Amino acid sequence: MKDNILPPIFISHGAPTLPLENIPAREFLKELGSHYQNIKAVLCISAHWQTVTPTVNSLEEPDTIHDFYGFPEELYKIKYPARGDPELAEQVAGLIKDKGLSCDINHERGLDHGTWVPMMLMFPHANIPVVQLSIQNNLNPTQHLKIGRAIEELRKDEVLIMGSGGAVHPLGFAGFRFGGETDQWATDFDDWLTDAVTRGDERLLTNYRQLAPYPERAHPYPDHYMPLLTAFGAAGVGAKGHLIHHSWYAGDLGMAAYQFP
Repeated sequence: MKDNILPPIFISHGAPTLPLENIPAREFLKELGSHYQNIKAVLCISAHWQTVTPTVNSLEEPDTIHDFYGFPEELYKIKYPARGDPELAEQVAGLIKDKGLSCDINHERGLDHGTWVPMMLMFPHANIPVVQLSIQNNLNPTQHLKIGRAIEELRKDEVLIMGSGGAVHPLGFAGFRFGGETDQWATDFDDWLTDAVTRGDERLLTNYRQLAPYPERAHPYPDHYMPLLTAFGAAGVGAKGHLIHHSWYAGDLGMAAYQFP
């Protein structure tokens, strides 16, 4: 951290089973949380909450949402009892509206697994308040970058802005292949993404559908890419990121994480 400003991060949250598996991404998130023990709150942009307009949840005690099916029964028993932060939710909505954008406040929705999975690994004692910010149904890269720019000043207020999605998320094109090798197309997209993030290349990152190799395979449905753009935007104009974790899961699921800057 520089001058008490928290750099935004993007993490790949993988499958809901991540807390139960002994894989590098799980160990990374457990260690990552140790760097943020004295922060005010986390604002998580989760790939698993889509709305027409940007929306923040505002609850004192958000529920744990089990938004998945077909997984081990023990996952559905997990409760992550983190507090919410209604004051932060109001602040986020205000910052977005100040930039001429719309933002709604939802007083009912809890935390989906794009948030509570990484949070329970980073903060197992549930001692850090957390607020969620949705992605938009239009999945427009430039729009998500603008949302990030709107909330940039939260970095100065001890709020960790965390995008939670997937660096390579090919579900819909390729499924889980436990023990399988990573395909070359996935590696090519992953390398391209890290290069674009490292150079802070806004043009590449927002036009990835036209400029990246194999975007239709790496992100057949782009929901898990949008949180990266919001985290990147929150770092400010001209920011460059760097890779803080790299691993693969079940073949082609890319688990990279980045910090901006």
